[in-house]
Amino acid sequence: MPTPRQHGGAALVPISLTSPAFAGLNTEAAGAIMPEQWATVLNNAIFDGAGRAAVRKGWLSQTTTAVAGVVMRVFEYITADGTSEMIFSTDTDIFTGLTAPSSIEGTLGISDGNIKFVNFNDMCIAIGVGASGNPAVYTGSGNFTTVTVNSGTAPTGRVGTSAFGRVWAVDVDGKTIRYSALLDETRWAPADGGGLIDMSNVWPAGQDEIIAIEELAGDLVIFGRNNIVVWTDGAGSSLGIDPITMYVSDTIGGMGVVSQFAIARAVGDIVFISSSGFQSLKRAFQDKTTPTVNITRNVQTNFLAYLDGESDDNNITVAYSPREDILLCIFPSSNKVVCFNTKATLQDGTFRVTEWSTDLQTAHYQSVSRRFLGSLTTTVGEIMLYSGFSDAGASYDFSYESGWL
Repeated sequence: MPTPRQHGGAALVPISLTSPAFAGLNTEAAGAIMPEQWATVLNNAIFDGAGRAAVRKGWLSQTTTAVAGVVMRVFEYITADGTSEMIFSTDTDIFTGLTAPSSIEGTLGISDGNIKFVNFNDMCIAIGVGASGNPAVYTGSGNFTTVTVNSGTAPTGRVGTSAFGRVWAVDVDGKTIRYSALLDETRWAPADGGGLIDMSNVWPAGQDEIIAIEELAGDLVIFGRNNIVVWTDGAGSSLGIDPITMYVSDTIGGMGVVSQFAIARAVGDIVFISSSGFQSLKRAFQDKTTPTVNITRNVQTNFLAYLDGESDDNNITVAYSPREDILLCIFPSSNKVVCFNTKATLQDGTFRVTEWSTDLQTAHYQSVSRRFLGSLTTTVGEIMLYSGFSDAGASYDFSYESGWL
């Protein structure tokens, strides 16, 4: 025990660390004195059922016959009878099956694996990958084929969604949304129930580019790079929104999304990565007078560094697992994952957060079997299951450091 003269006269104070890092990672205040519930380093960690910081699971290969190329996107195709089929894409092909994948690309000529897949009327639609940029369709057998356009003009961009019994997708101009007829991906003419929306005169804060389209609580949400626009149908409809009667019900200027793959549905909300951090859509509308408030405030500098370091924003993935109560923001270029625990929020409304050091490329929750699947950049051509405690056989370190006490 040092004497008072040797250590300056300050008494030692015992600190009880009952649940260290209970509040998660806080790198923004790492240079200050913080309460013991915070951590300045919390790597490869999650929070267990008791709310304690614990080591995360690893990624276990489910594929015995690897395919060529890194798996860029994983998608769950759900048929009308509720069965599930996993579809995944590389930069040169589309596959089905986990153990021994088989190609279902057909003659599409894939050159970019970041494909937007959607479920629609017992089919899987791949947006913007068919001939002339038209959507392509897979029915559960055979290969993907270009949608046959029976009327009107189909969208030719790679951004879109399926909602309210229609396919909604963007033209290559980045401002025109085309929607199909009800339950018919072949008809796009207004006379047959299709139509278009020109967003060029709708953006609240100058011109913008459509980056993503989503549905939330009966509304159609259009994400630009710097704006968000919500369309609703005040009349109501048994089939959801009626495009003829829908109107703009809300907007946010100065906030958008970086990629259509940087969006996820979680805990009854849509969460997304904007240029200023990780946002909650509901909270963004509640706080739209100060939209810089976001759920990454405790790790903001690190988070934005990973975002700025990404070589292609379309490689970013936001993935949610309700089984594990985790929400992942995956940055492949940095080999970093920012992990949010969604069991409960902190007093400031943010989630507890940790970071993972891993070469995760993408992830997707399979709802039918309740499994979290993904791919690694270094384990080429294989689908991985969130399980065990190694990344495809490679070990990883769990690390924790408290703040200055």
